[in-house]
Amino acid sequence: MVSKELVPLQMECTLLFQSNPYMIETAEGISKKLGRKVDDILPIIDQLENQGILQMLGDEFSPLYRYKEPKIIQDIDFSEEVDSI
Repeated sequence: MVSKELVPLQMECTLLFQSNPYMIETAEGISKKLGRKVDDILPIIDQLENQGILQMLGDEFSPLYRYKEPKIIQDIDFSEEVDSI
């Protein structure tokens, strides 16, 4: 697969999992849902797993993948007073 095709496929895969946050699926299942070849999906899954977007369940012989909700940490400083208008 050409590298310029990887970013759209990565987005498709990410959106699939974001739209179905409780989905647990095999690489074959992901490829069927996206209408892509398994060989094209595998490097994308590895990349998303390395980025912390997907989590592998099971083992390397029968892997299942699920969406890993990103942790958002915000520091809010409530010590400053808000000026009223």
